[in-house]
Amino acid sequence: MAAIVERVRSICAPLGKKVHAIVNYEGFELDRDLEDLYVAAVGDLVKRFYASVTRYTTSAFLRAKLGEAMSRRKLAPHIFETEEEALAELARSDA
Repeated sequence: MAAIVERVRSICAPLGKKVHAIVNYEGFELDRDLEDLYVAAVGDLVKRFYASVTRYTTSAFLRAKLGEAMSRRKLAPHIFETEEEALAELARSDA
């Protein structure tokens, strides 16, 4: 998890402004014991670096699992099924 946070920070911090992001959760696995810690880290990244963010994965299970965890933390819980859907939502939020 620290590697994810550091990678996002290393890319976004030097830009000096918040960015629009699309997060690809394909192949992502999250241990139940780490859900709250992960979602807290995501919340911090959103607050610090993202003007907007959309997420996607074809895994219905992961969409439900992450959506529920993010909803508990008051983060936008919708996770799209495809990259195209995520891109379309990003375009709508950027309009």
